Amino acid sequence: MPLQDLFVNLGIMPLRAIAFQSLLLMVAISLEALVLRQRMRLGYQTSMQYAATLNLLATSLGWVIFLIAESMLPPPLRSQIISVVLFNRFYPNGWFDMLPVLTVVSAMGVFFATYWVKLQGLIWLMVLLGRAPATAATESESRHQRYEIARRGKPAQRQDHSSRTLAVLEANALSFTAILILLLLHQGAITL
Repeated sequence: MPLQDLFVNLGIMPLRAIAFQSLLLMVAISLEALVLRQRMRLGYQTSMQYAATLNLLATSLGWVIFLIAESMLPPPLRSQIISVVLFNRFYPNGWFDMLPVLTVVSAMGVFFATYWVKLQGLIWLMVLLGRAPATAATESESRHQRYEIARRGKPAQRQDHSSRTLAVLEANALSFTAILILLLLHQGAITL
């Protein structure tokens, strides 16, 4: 198939959106790897692999959910979304006044959904790699020993779980903050 026929069959490709998504993904992976390395005491390579895996999982699921949800939206709102993805601007229609509120609510929902996906992804990744702490007490510990450990303070497993949860939350918050700053700078550069 000639190259020209390939371009005709592809239709309109949002190359600018794909390139910008790739840039944001690289920023998020590097920042989250830094936090995971520091908070979870992982090596450089391991933290980078975890961050890349979690971000690719979250991004892939996010695009699938976005494309499914976008097909169910009313046509004027779909036109706004397509305009932003392809041309990076909104145009006046019936939804134009509600867009700031919808954007903030959507961003908050995406933040928490992404956090949950990354946390669950990290738990499953650690289980698949055999690096997760055991969920049940070991058979060598008696009931009395487990009671004494719990009475003295948090068990190590609970501390590890909460540190993992906080590490993912901090990494997600840092990457979302950096992405927000980059989006604001990008938008400012376009309007100038």
